[in-house]
Amino acid sequence: MRRASLILLIAALIAPALDPAPAGAVAVDGIAAVVNGDIITLLELERAARMVLDPRLRDAPPAGQEQKRRQALLPVLDQLILERLQAQRARQLGIQVSEQELDAAIAGVREENHLSEEMLERLLREREMTLADYRNELRGQLLLQKLVRQEIGSRTTVSDAEIEAYFTEHVGEWRRPERIRVRHLLVPLPPEATPAEVEEARAKGAALRARVAGGADFADLVRAETPGAEPGVDPISGEIARGELFPALEEAAFALPVGGVSEPVRGPAGFHLVQVADRTAPYEPTLAEMRDGIQQKIVERKTRERFGAWIKQLREGALVEIRY
Repeated sequence: MRRASLILLIAALIAPALDPAPAGAVAVDGIAAVVNGDIITLLELERAARMVLDPRLRDAPPAGQEQKRRQALLPVLDQLILERLQAQRARQLGIQVSEQELDAAIAGVREENHLSEEMLERLLREREMTLADYRNELRGQLLLQKLVRQEIGSRTTVSDAEIEAYFTEHVGEWRRPERIRVRHLLVPLPPEATPAEVEEARAKGAALRARVAGGADFADLVRAETPGAEPGVDPISGEIARGELFPALEEAAFALPVGGVSEPVRGPAGFHLVQVADRTAPYEPTLAEMRDGIQQKIVERKTRERFGAWIKQLREGALVEIRY
């Protein structure tokens, strides 16, 4: 079962509940609709609508409240009718959900939402549901997923040409350029530095680099030469791709091996030294390694596109009587 469906269900449980009837009213069961001989009761409709009815209905004047409630409940009733049609179709095809599948689904809900058994049961009690009620909710979700896979997904084919076209269109999204992480040290220069100041800064940069060659730790030098640097904190950057540094520094940095320190590089603010701390090689995806994922994406897209037509077909072939 898809985790997204489970999360939606548990989110509905956690959301604030709304009493389906106005204060002081007593819910009396009756028939909301008949679907190919199967009855959907008014209590089923009220219960399904708890999480979708607008809370403002509780504050609406009694004269207009019932009409607004009926308008709000009609889309919910339509959804219940579709679910009943799908369940009937699943029975025709012999599709079932085992107790083991339900146990696994509930375990997935608990794991995804960090719920113990006691916490889940408490949430259910707060929403006036039993664990048996919740298992039935999940059973319906699993049944629909199996039904859609069999009715639509199993008939959905994907050609090699479609996979290749998708790969060509999206390959740029998966391609990853070479990236580096660096430690950076700046020997600053004033905006209008004199030739003597420029030469002094260059010499200082060269001397700092020579200290690293002699065994000094570049990170220690960065902390010592950088105002406000935090003691003991590694002054390492995030990942940097080409195009994120000014050209001269980029050329110097990407040419270095891991651990290497650049010569002083002149920039607008002064002389820069960088040490490459880590390097991520470029990644160029291949069609072979992306094929299965692409096929799944195309199947899901086609399934979504065909779902509406399939639902329309179910509805047109059904005998539905709405009594609400």
